[in-house]
Amino acid sequence: MNNVLEFRAKCPQAESLSDCREAIESAVLKIVSDAVCKGYQPAEAAMMVADIADDYILMLSRQGR
Repeated sequence: MNNVLEFRAKCPQAESLSDCREAIESAVLKIVSDAVCKGYQPAEAAMMVADIADDYILMLSRQGR
């Protein structure tokens, strides 16, 4: 976690990142909560959210080429 916090402190868009997180965090937590209600473990659901986000980042990086 320290690495993420250090990155945010040095990032010129730290406020923008914070604003973005604030805007979407409740939606992400609802996705995890909905998955838990369907029987998935919280860590499993959170890992899938992270996996989907990672796939999206990789897709975006390929578009820039």
